Amino acid sequence: MAGLTERLPPVPASAQFKAVAYLRWRLFANTFRRKEGIGELAAKIIIYPISLLFLAGPVAGATFGSYYAISESHVELMAVVFWVIFLLQVVVSINIAPPGLSFDPESLIRFPLSFPRYLVIRLFLGLLSASTIAGTCALLGAAVGVSVARPELGVIAFAAAIALAVTNMFFVRMVFAWVDRWLSTRRAREAMTGLILLGTVVFQYINVTFNGIGGHTSRAGQAAAQAAKLARVEHLYQAASPLLMHLPPGLAAAAILDQTLHSPSLAVIQILGIGLFGAFFLAVFAWRMQFEFGGENLSEANVSPEAAPRGSHIVVETPAPVRTYGLSPIVAACLQKEFIYLRRNAAQYYGLLVPIAMVFVFAGRAGSFGRTGFTFPAAVVYSFLGISTLSYNALGLDAAGVQGYFLAPIRMRSVFIAKNIFAFGLAALQLVLIYALLFFTSGPPPALIAIETVCWLVFATFANVTIGNMRSLTSPKKMDPSKLARKQASQMSALISIGFMLIAAGIGAGLYLLGKALELPWLPIPALLALAAGAIALYAAGLNRVDAMAYTHREIILEELCKAS
Repeated sequence: MAGLTERLPPVPASAQFKAVAYLRWRLFANTFRRKEGIGELAAKIIIYPISLLFLAGPVAGATFGSYYAISESHVELMAVVFWVIFLLQVVVSINIAPPGLSFDPESLIRFPLSFPRYLVIRLFLGLLSASTIAGTCALLGAAVGVSVARPELGVIAFAAAIALAVTNMFFVRMVFAWVDRWLSTRRAREAMTGLILLGTVVFQYINVTFNGIGGHTSRAGQAAAQAAKLARVEHLYQAASPLLMHLPPGLAAAAILDQTLHSPSLAVIQILGIGLFGAFFLAVFAWRMQFEFGGENLSEANVSPEAAPRGSHIVVETPAPVRTYGLSPIVAACLQKEFIYLRRNAAQYYGLLVPIAMVFVFAGRAGSFGRTGFTFPAAVVYSFLGISTLSYNALGLDAAGVQGYFLAPIRMRSVFIAKNIFAFGLAALQLVLIYALLFFTSGPPPALIAIETVCWLVFATFANVTIGNMRSLTSPKKMDPSKLARKQASQMSALISIGFMLIAAGIGAGLYLLGKALELPWLPIPALLALAAGAIALYAAGLNRVDAMAYTHREIILEELCKAS
């Protein structure tokens, strides 16, 4: 027994960091050894270069913007450059999911790991997020622009850019750590989604109004109105600049300004001020991580019910019978479950309502394009994107509950029929809402274009759902409504979804142009009906393979959907 009380030698921090890094590398490498590994690798090879092309725009803009500000002696414009980069980083954080982890980082608390080391690991696990890379590269580009314009400002510019990059990273990590805590309840998720939806609509309305989209005034009148709007924006910025200059982006610009005025000591003080903000953001992030390190569990499933008082009678409510609506009881029950998912998953509300809100914002402002009737098919294609992505990960919201499908005496075919009926219903509902909005705002589209759009939607929906059913079984991905900005499908599934939408939209546009060239405007209707019939036949054939595919890929499905994170 004496040997059990011996204290083990402390493990060096470098050894623990290397172990976590090696774990992440092996998990990443092992994903390519699975059946879908080659597809995921191909998706990354295609997506990463495209992401770099999108990254080149902000970096070039920051570089040339800072060069212009310094070379033209408008150093005060550097504050605008840094604030735009900060807002860009926040927007990218919200709209692009962080790189997925193959393990739950909270599981590290089971090992002999001190809190400072745990905090460092949690910081570095999100270091390669898209927002951090985009923001850091844009800030370095701004420093390069300053250095090229005036080389003597290079040291201060790079110091300010690096300090601001670290501070922005701490700020984003702090915000998302606490947002995940606040979104651990369904009511909070619904409120957050409502705020995001409202903010998106308001922003788009301001954008459309400010840019005068759909205006009918003369070019000179539009230029005068644009100048007046820019003057108002400049006035608002001048009014808010005293406050903005005391925040990290403003301090970074002030450091460069002080260096141009030959006050290096003041410039260093400004950079130290950025560091104080970063230390504060890090402290708040560490406070949140302290709760995780203590074993806090935010899952709603782990909330224990209140104990009933002694002597009271426990009343067991009999569940209401499931309404079948002419469907089989299994399909009807699974369909009811899909409605419950929709009611409890505010992210789905956002994906379904935003296209409708965008149609409302742009309806009546499309000018001559709106009068041609093409607003209706364009809006339908745009709204279909949200449903298209969900169809490629139909089992994602079931999570660990997918085990019940394999244990219960039911066919997976019935489960997917219910999920597909739900998707068809959402597509039809969006079609009706878009038509109603256009009818009461900009007028109904021409009957021929409306019929062609409905035929295209039937073809696209059945073909898309057929592919989505296959991808849902071969490449599932767990979805957690309590986590902000998580991917809804694997990268390969997302790439296939985008590719299919482009092909389907191209087919519809090509048939319309062909009918116009042959002076047969009704030609797309029978062609699209034939394609729809083929898509329905393909869908029926795919349903007959669902049970066999689910049995073949059951290990992949259970491994992915039943994991802790």
